[in-house]
Amino acid sequence: MQLRQRTVIDEMTLDDIPAVQAIEKEIFLTPWPRNAYRRELSQNQLASYIVLREEEEIVGYAGLWKMHDEAHITTVGVRRRDQGKGFGMALMLALIQRAYAMESRWMTLEVRASNLGAIALYERLGFKVIGRRRGYYTDDGEDAVVMWSDSLLSPAFRERYEKLRHRVGEEVAFDDHAGD
Repeated sequence: MQLRQRTVIDEMTLDDIPAVQAIEKEIFLTPWPRNAYRRELSQNQLASYIVLREEEEIVGYAGLWKMHDEAHITTVGVRRRDQGKGFGMALMLALIQRAYAMESRWMTLEVRASNLGAIALYERLGFKVIGRRRGYYTDDGEDAVVMWSDSLLSPAFRERYEKLRHRVGEEVAFDDHAGD
């Protein structure tokens, strides 16, 4: 991986929203509305959002909702020029860490069918394709691929997570108290 020592994952704050929205506008056809993150951070008790900073600059972000015994990943984004550097993996590992802290048993997400890089990343983390939502994305009618993790409590999932976390953790400072 090409991550640097000054790379840190921590809680998203209201002050981070403009940088997150700038990344969204760059990488997504339809970014979230302007007030969505503010509402998520200040009103949604089920929500947990993080940012990845490199040298104090936000290069990625991610979030999830705790829904019963599952953690539903709502968004993951990395600035275009920083894609392919391992930041997406680091963000996903941080979300898995939060899911463990929230005592979730599974994780789920939807991803554009054309986003083969993201699908490969999720599969590497142990997620499996379980279905498809036809015309899910309203901006262009693209299908969403629905993915679920194996049980977070299974030894195989936990072992995969620990190995990847150890490797990435040498280069990224994780907030080990996030989600507590």
